[in-house]
Amino acid sequence: MDINKITAISAIVFGLAGMAAPLTHAQDMQGTVAYMNGGIGAGEQAKLRESAKDYNLRLLFSEAKDGAYVSNVKLDVADHHGKSVFSLATAGPMTNLKLPKGEYEITAVYNGVKKTTKVSVGEKPVSLSFNWAHQDN
Repeated sequence: MDINKITAISAIVFGLAGMAAPLTHAQDMQGTVAYMNGGIGAGEQAKLRESAKDYNLRLLFSEAKDGAYVSNVKLDVADHHGKSVFSLATAGPMTNLKLPKGEYEITAVYNGVKKTTKVSVGEKPVSLSFNWAHQDN
């Protein structure tokens, strides 16, 4: 085999190997709000827990007695004027947000059941858990 074929095959093999590598969960932005969302699987959960120190609002979504994590939560964060400053159609099971200091109303909807709470966000991180009763479909 000549050197050109070896080089071409090597480039293909290493390129495919790079595609198989796990993706690192990155921070996203929505307007001025930095966030990370995910947590399906141990790797994503570890990454979100590790990065939680960089966020001042940490949300966890779970279901029923066993606390099984849930995703597909419709999430909305409104400021003290009622204006939506952040929303996700499919949040969870873990969502970390970096919000400006202030008062917020958090609304989370899972399987049609809405939960709402108010929170004051500042420099110190705030952790909130939303838990829904198990629903057999």
